[in-house]
Amino acid sequence: MSPRQEQRSVDEPISVTLKVFGGLRQLRGSSAETHAVPAGSTIEGLWNKLALLEPEFVEKLRAGIAKGYLHVLLNGRNTVFLNGPQTRLNDGDTVAVLPPIGGG
Repeated sequence: MSPRQEQRSVDEPISVTLKVFGGLRQLRGSSAETHAVPAGSTIEGLWNKLALLEPEFVEKLRAGIAKGYLHVLLNGRNTVFLNGPQTRLNDGDTVAVLPPIGGG
């Protein structure tokens, strides 16, 4: 744990940046936004918070993830290789949701 994280009170929210690409970007109206979530939150917790504000967006997000149409990266690392939706968030993290890239 970094000194910055140790100084943060458990009740104090953390700031997380959400970046979306592809079709979800049009739904959101912007490609990046910052959200305050409770310390100790997970990616699933971020989705739950967003579902209160934008249920249609989160429904499409979850469906895309479940079907493999969307990937979730935490600070550039695919969360499939971390702890999936239970991956813990830290202050200053960036969560990116993007479609798989293909080419030939």
